[in-house]
Amino acid sequence: MGSFTAVIQLVVTVIAGMYFFTRLKTENEYERQFKSEYKADAEQLNKMRHIHLSEPMTEMVRPTSTDEVLGQEDGIRALRAALWGKNPQHVIIYGPPGVGKTAAARVILEEVKKSPMTPFMKDAPFIEADASIMRCDERGFTDPLIGSVHDPIYQGSGSFGQNGIPQPMPGAVTRAHGGVLFLDEIGELPNEQLNKLLKVLEDRRVLLESSYYRSSNKKMPTYIRDIFENGLPADFRLIGATTAPPDKIPEAVRSRCVEIYFKALARSEVVRIVYEASIRCGIALENGVKECIGDYAQNGRDAVKILQSASNVAKMEGRRTVTLEDARWIIEMSRYEKRRDDYLKDGGKIIDISIIKPQN
Repeated sequence: MGSFTAVIQLVVTVIAGMYFFTRLKTENEYERQFKSEYKADAEQLNKMRHIHLSEPMTEMVRPTSTDEVLGQEDGIRALRAALWGKNPQHVIIYGPPGVGKTAAARVILEEVKKSPMTPFMKDAPFIEADASIMRCDERGFTDPLIGSVHDPIYQGSGSFGQNGIPQPMPGAVTRAHGGVLFLDEIGELPNEQLNKLLKVLEDRRVLLESSYYRSSNKKMPTYIRDIFENGLPADFRLIGATTAPPDKIPEAVRSRCVEIYFKALARSEVVRIVYEASIRCGIALENGVKECIGDYAQNGRDAVKILQSASNVAKMEGRRTVTLEDARWIIEMSRYEKRRDDYLKDGGKIIDISIIKPQN
């Protein structure tokens, strides 16, 4: 009987040994493959980080101070008034594309940081987000604007998943904490996210939920327990920008914001943008080039794009100076339409020329 028991024990020991040996071998093979793939991915990422294209001209001439935002003196003053002082406000900026809405918001924040009264700290962030692509899935697994939670069932075998711990993922509103969230095309934000955003503006925090959260879970990290019980910080100032008219923006948003209007650029202002961009980038212009571009560019972005393309034409042909013919060719090939400056200032009022009838 004793020998039979010994045999059984030996068989069990052998089987257990084979099991653990096989498991160890499998784990080692998995680790070897993982390290191999990790090394290849790391090398590819490192290679990509060492590849740099030249900076686009639109970035090179981006305004770095309010003086460089042309044609928006009144808008700049109103934006400064909204963000200056002890109690900065939420803002909506209306205006056509390419007239300096984003640039103005960025440089104004840097300016107001220097005020002794401002609540913005020296390192206050400026977070840009595009509302037209800020989408969240219906189940709330991902939400780049508000934030979301990765539940254990979707985390696989990671340490959080193995311990049944939901993992909060901060969104743009939390990354903007203490600074400014610039939300471009705010009118494109889906209603579901818009309602969440309004709640965040009211509470100054993001409240997250998960059916996997258990305060009694002793393995729950303290900071995650703090997040689920007190929320993620999201105390920021919203600057929404839009090319849509005010009646296309929900009243719930408008009622919480100061509304500021940026105007379309006049031809003379576009011409000045072309001139200053050419000086900053060292581009020589033939007489009449900047005026020609001013006849067709509707905004500063268009002006810089035409100038850069015309400059490249000259360089391809071995010339240092951009000619009038270069500018005209780019305008024709890109099918830019001539400007219609239908608005004139008269005694502080904006008058639409098309409604003025000739007197008999």
